[in-house]
Amino acid sequence: MDKSWFDVQKKTAGVGNKELADAIGRDRSIVSRILKGEVRFDLDYADPFARVLGVDAAEILLRAGAPIDVVPPSNARAVAFEGASLENPAGNLPVWGTGLGAAREIDGEAIEQTDLNTGEVLEYVKRPSILKGKQGAYGLHVQGSSMHPALPDGEMVAACRDMPLAVGDNVVVYLRMSNDDDDGAVARAVLIKELVRRSASFLELRQYEPKMDFRIPMSSVLRIDRILTRREMLM
Repeated sequence: MDKSWFDVQKKTAGVGNKELADAIGRDRSIVSRILKGEVRFDLDYADPFARVLGVDAAEILLRAGAPIDVVPPSNARAVAFEGASLENPAGNLPVWGTGLGAAREIDGEAIEQTDLNTGEVLEYVKRPSILKGKQGAYGLHVQGSSMHPALPDGEMVAACRDMPLAVGDNVVVYLRMSNDDDDGAVARAVLIKELVRRSASFLELRQYEPKMDFRIPMSSVLRIDRILTRREMLM
């Protein structure tokens, strides 16, 4: 990430991190971390950044350290999976069933949840190359508008159990059930949110509609799976 170049372009265009954040529907603090190289640069940020800074999207990708040859055509759907089928040729990715769940009350606020059924495979889709050999990978459809525009309602995403987590990642948080034998392999409520902070005692998450940060105790969390970025889906 060439932060000094971005600083020059912001000064030339007369804009700051707020304008970049508004363009991608993220918080200004996340843009600051992106430009410092602390948070992954998503492929979808290139066009909005280019519009705000008045430069070419290819230059944005180059300065952000992204390979130019992964840029999709302007009419492409970056997260569209190919080869959807009810059959499961070796290596394909299962897409689990989801539905909009009952809201979970946290600090007096209703937080949107997703019902995830790991026993219901809707289809099998082509596995992104970055997930080859990973047993804990799966696809799901986003339900509801709480993560719009980062994760729109109905968008198919891929998640994986055994990938490192970083602040700014979108994640699937499995909430612990009362059953002591709970291993995550049942129908359950999950939270699909952005990771803000993780400590030994709590997990801090962010949603966008309505915009708010909230915490849940780690004792309520069974596991956290990372959602792949659009760039990773194309690799």
